[in-house]
Amino acid sequence: MPRTPLLPVQRRSVRPSSGAPLVTVGITTHQDAERIIRCLTSVAEQTLGAQHIEVLVVDDGSTDQTVRLATNFEQRADWAAYAVRRHRNTGSPSKGRNTILDEARGEYVFFLDADDYLGPQALEAMTEAGHRQRAEVIVGRYVGVNRSAPNVLPPKNPKDAGDYHAGWLNSLHVQKLFRTEFLRRLPYRFNESLIYASDHPFMVSAFLHATTVALVEDVDCYFITLDPPEVQPRVNVSRADIPAVQQLRFLHDCFGLMALARGQNGELAKRAGRMRADYWNRLLKLHIPVLILRKGEDDDAVVKLAHQAQVMAELYGAVTSRTRLVPEAQIMLEALTAEAADAVRAAAHRARGSSAAAPEGAGLGTEST
Repeated sequence: MPRTPLLPVQRRSVRPSSGAPLVTVGITTHQDAERIIRCLTSVAEQTLGAQHIEVLVVDDGSTDQTVRLATNFEQRADWAAYAVRRHRNTGSPSKGRNTILDEARGEYVFFLDADDYLGPQALEAMTEAGHRQRAEVIVGRYVGVNRSAPNVLPPKNPKDAGDYHAGWLNSLHVQKLFRTEFLRRLPYRFNESLIYASDHPFMVSAFLHATTVALVEDVDCYFITLDPPEVQPRVNVSRADIPAVQQLRFLHDCFGLMALARGQNGELAKRAGRMRADYWNRLLKLHIPVLILRKGEDDDAVVKLAHQAQVMAELYGAVTSRTRLVPEAQIMLEALTAEAADAVRAAAHRARGSSAAAPEGAGLGTEST
């Protein structure tokens, strides 16, 4: 896919005597002048020690003071390396995350959004878990700030804790710790043409190919935030008026990755087969109902989104896999062909298990731009 040229306006400071960093913290930003210092301070105060951390900030065409503040922060700690990159506005964090993936020098890489922040022990706890369990993906405990937290759910059988299970798919946010070389071997990069939920297919690829996923459940690692109602929010693409076809485009990538894996032999094909049904259960119980409820009283938008979801359900196996869907998912699936917006909304409430609208950002891969 086409690349947008980076603007050569920042410097990179590398201290060769410190050796290669243990962790590259890649931070994507856009109009984050009011938040970037909190984010960077949380990295500087890591118990792991700044001398083991490379910071790579990639800005998506901010017009406020984000870049200046991030650049000036370099002197605040004795980093293993520190860089700020900038490119023209794309409306998505995907290009920035690909830049981070290309440039990271750390054994591990952590994707951090500038409006969120880390708990002080996060990187130490996650790298220890990664080394101890030889894991390619390490999921730290999320803490929601003005929103719910998308934590991995435990397996029904505790013996399966280290292996793939449906609970992994409750946490498809990309703000996790990964072995850098593992990510570079994946058959997928962030799709820079997606403006919504680009983290879903990336995490589908990671979970498909990971041998071991480690969980850090006893440390508050990642504080995932949402501005309170009284604060004027930035434009958030998960809440924007995106046409249904464009909003659900990420599903082509997700199910395409599973189809490629199912075409191979062995455990990868088996995992992909299980994941397809698990992912449809998640989509129909949570993701699609929340998107529908966010359309509010716009009846036309509700019906269009439901019908586009039905197209996806027929194309990618939900309709032919009804027997593997849980009751809540079946309720939503059956309502996708309805012509009345009220019927679709009622099914969305039933699928969510409540008569009230779902909490903002509940379990979804929201992205701020």
